[in-house]
Amino acid sequence: MVVEFYGDITDYTKRRTDKLKKRYFAKWLAALALLLVIAMLVALFANGGFIAFLVAAIVIGVVAGALYFSPMKKTMDKTRWTFRVHIEGDFVTCTQYCEGGKTVEKKKRLDQIKRVIKTNYCYYLVYNDISNAFICERCLLKRGTFEYLESIFMGKIRVQSDHFE
Repeated sequence: MVVEFYGDITDYTKRRTDKLKKRYFAKWLAALALLLVIAMLVALFANGGFIAFLVAAIVIGVVAGALYFSPMKKTMDKTRWTFRVHIEGDFVTCTQYCEGGKTVEKKKRLDQIKRVIKTNYCYYLVYNDISNAFICERCLLKRGTFEYLESIFMGKIRVQSDHFE
């Protein structure tokens, strides 16, 4: 059986995807800030220059907080995201149709998909991190069923809330 999503991603999904990416990178920056705080404490007890670690931790922590708590963009209508996600056999193929007629194609094996984030509006097929995910918007399903898609990725699906605003 084949599952295929095709069309332009809606503005809400684009904005939500942008927010998910920001939160993902904010969590990594917060982890880095925590490591710097630990390094600062080690330097403090070793009578070293802890002030540089403290300043770096504060700056990175502030940037992480700003990313995590920043509001969703009002609109992303200026950018057009047109995708075709085709799932057949053991492969997922994502074709992005860019401005000027250029296309970018990525092909991954099903076992390379680490997790699937399911929301009320779409599925994110994540193969590395959220910034490297195939977006399958529910309203763009052209072939196949949601039940079949979920059966392919059983055990990898994580349901996530849509409340960001």
